[in-house]
Amino acid sequence: MLTNTISVSSETKEYDQGFHAAFSAVKLARTQNVQVRPHRAITPLKVTPYLLAQAILIPLILCTLLLWGKPMLLELWRDWILFWSDGLNMGFSRGTHLDDSGQLATTLSTGTLNTPMPSMSALWITGIITLAGLALSLTMKGATLPLKYPLRIVCVVQLIAVVYFWSIPGNFPYSIARHSEELMTIGFVLMLSTPIMLAVGYYILNQNILIKLFHTALILLFFTVMIPHQVLAQAFIMQHLSILFMPLLYICFGAVFDALVFVALYSWAASNAQANATI
Repeated sequence: MLTNTISVSSETKEYDQGFHAAFSAVKLARTQNVQVRPHRAITPLKVTPYLLAQAILIPLILCTLLLWGKPMLLELWRDWILFWSDGLNMGFSRGTHLDDSGQLATTLSTGTLNTPMPSMSALWITGIITLAGLALSLTMKGATLPLKYPLRIVCVVQLIAVVYFWSIPGNFPYSIARHSEELMTIGFVLMLSTPIMLAVGYYILNQNILIKLFHTALILLFFTVMIPHQVLAQAFIMQHLSILFMPLLYICFGAVFDALVFVALYSWAASNAQANATI
């Protein structure tokens, strides 16, 4: 019995020694022959003077061009909005107002559209649905957990709007036209900041400058098309429902939405960079 135990213990020891020897040999071979670089997201980046010059000059030039073309860009957006609003019977028109310098400036006007206030039944229905959404967020677990907090944010913002219109009916200072103009201003500010944000994490990559300019142009073109249609979509919702949803649209689907779209477009551009972009 003792002999058998000693024999098994000896075999186990030899097996362990053989396993560790083979594992050590594989580890040594991998160290000598396989060169694995860490992901470029955690790779120390060597910024050369040429890349630093790109990160400074490209945003400077693009921001200057955007500021120069701002009046033309805003007029283009207004033309698009007016074109589609005619077919959608939204009541947009072109008006004028005094700008900060005291001169007349073109702006959107809603004429008879003005500010459709929510009815008492709309407040009741929206309030009940909002409270139901908050209750639903309490039960979200597992696969639905990522939706829990965005749903709470939307419900809280909308609930505050319901309380406001319930407490101060008929005293809302914003019109759909003013809301639309502010959305376009926010969109332009995002476009103006796009080259600056790209300078921090994209222009410093070791990649062909023409590719960088091409991706930047595509991102700016995307926002050029998206922003006026974003304005139209929000105005359409408020026209057919009421301005009860203006705070929610402004906070959750205005600047925040635009920023998320930029993050997605930046990720797309950066993911297309070659593997050695951080060398």
